[in-house]
Amino acid sequence: MELTKHDWMLAWVSLVHASTYMISELDRHLRDEVGISLPEHDLLSQLDKVGGEVMLSELARRVYLSKAGMTKMVDRLERAGQVERVRPGPDRRVTSAKLTTAGRATLDRSRPTLMTWVEANLRDHLSDAQVISLQDSLQALLEGHGRWEGQMRHLLGEPHEDFDRLGVEDIGGG
Repeated sequence: MELTKHDWMLAWVSLVHASTYMISELDRHLRDEVGISLPEHDLLSQLDKVGGEVMLSELARRVYLSKAGMTKMVDRLERAGQVERVRPGPDRRVTSAKLTTAGRATLDRSRPTLMTWVEANLRDHLSDAQVISLQDSLQALLEGHGRWEGQMRHLLGEPHEDFDRLGVEDIGGG
C-alpha cells in the first residue's frame, strides 16, 4: 500500500496533537496533585540527577530553557522554597541552583504521580504491542533526525549538546 500526502499529513497532525494534548494533561495533573508544572518537575529532576546543585547555565541546557526562561522558572521555584540560588564564588554572574529539602520532597511526590499517570494513560488506550510499536517508531524518527542520543542523555540526566544546535531561544517556555 502506498501512502498518500493525506496519510503523511494525518500522521504528522496526529503526532503533534497527541503530544500537545498529553503534555498539557500531564502538566495539569501534576499541578493539581503536586503543585508543580511538568517543566518544573523536569528541572527538579535534573537537579536531583546531578547531585542537587548545578550552575544555572548547565541546568538551562539540561531542560532546554533560555537564560531568561531559566531565570523565571528558578524565581518561581525559589519563591516556593523548592530551590535556592547559590553563588559559589565572588563573581555575582555565576549562580547555581540547589535543590532544597522541600524540593526533594516535592520531587519524591511528583515522580510516582507522573509515572502512574503516564502508564495509566497509555495502558487505557494502547495495547502492550502498540506501546512498543510507538516507542520503536518515535525512536526511529528521533534517530533519523540525530536526536535519539540527546533524548537518552536527557532521560539519564546527562548534559547534551542538542540545545546549542536547536537555534531556538525560548524552548521550554522562556
